Amino acid sequence: MSISSKEVSGDAIRQQAFDWLTRLRADDLDETDMVTFASWLAQGHAHSQAFAEAERLFADMVTAAKSPVFDIVTPDATKLNAMPIPFQRNHYPVPAGRRVINWVVPGLAMAAVWLFAVLLVLPSQSSLLDTYLSDYHTNTGELREIQLADGSKILLNTNSAVSIDFHASVRRLTLHQGQVRFTVAKDEQRPFEVYSGDVIIRALGTVFEVYKQVDDVSITVQEHAVAAKLRPEASNVKQSTSINVQQGQQLYYQGDGTLPMPNVVELNQASAWQHHQLLINDRPLEELLEELGRYRVGRIFLADEGLKKLPVTGVFSLNHPDEVLASVTKVLGLKETRLGPWWVLLHR
Repeated sequence: MSISSKEVSGDAIRQQAFDWLTRLRADDLDETDMVTFASWLAQGHAHSQAFAEAERLFADMVTAAKSPVFDIVTPDATKLNAMPIPFQRNHYPVPAGRRVINWVVPGLAMAAVWLFAVLLVLPSQSSLLDTYLSDYHTNTGELREIQLADGSKILLNTNSAVSIDFHASVRRLTLHQGQVRFTVAKDEQRPFEVYSGDVIIRALGTVFEVYKQVDDVSITVQEHAVAAKLRPEASNVKQSTSINVQQGQQLYYQGDGTLPMPNVVELNQASAWQHHQLLINDRPLEELLEELGRYRVGRIFLADEGLKKLPVTGVFSLNHPDEVLASVTKVLGLKETRLGPWWVLLHR
């Protein structure tokens, strides 16, 4: 990718700034792109000023979102006919339809800017539609516990969304996105089931958690067991039998139509998020940053591939992810460059 700015006009630089703002949201953005962006930003004051102007769209979209909706009123034709109109060459009244367009088009444009701005800073796993459709959800960095009508409890991690659908014969919940711990109240007449992507999880005991990332679903059992199976109507399903996941085990489904056998997992590490902590034991820096990114607004980038594999060990609080980021950066001898209020580039 190359967005050059040599010997270009101010308009071209502003266009490049908007191009970069768009590229910074792209899923295929890599560290090379970030280094190129940093180089573009450092080429002169005009570049940083243009990017700052692009960022100010966020302020504009907030203003637009809070503004009242104006009614489009067509003036009374009789009153218009009674009003003297001074003579002007080629002066024609604007049709009512065009007046409507003149109001609607800027409104749609501002709505598009608002949506683009929100998507640009949300964590990559967020989904505005899923959040809107859910009964309960959490914001970035929020941890929320809810007691359901049957006495069961659900603990929602950051950016999670759940819908509840209880019937006389079954207690059904849908995990749209994120990570949730389910503490199930006993009810022999109504099974407790969680639908998440292609997977259906039926409780055979008390406490388990489910984590949905796009098509991937992981199931971790803290107490007793659950039975997992694939939805028969889901696409690409190659397996119809269910698999039991026991206490201390985790099943990780990768959206390929086949449920794998569960593996033993360290429960203290896997459930640390329930205490708003992150436990990392000799894991690559890339993995730590991916987890931190779930709890902060914006994105974290690494300047080169070699930094991804730097080993990290520690217990980190998720209440202040930027403080964790600063601490890890210092310990590893890295530098931190802020690209606007939300994006961070780590480099040597």
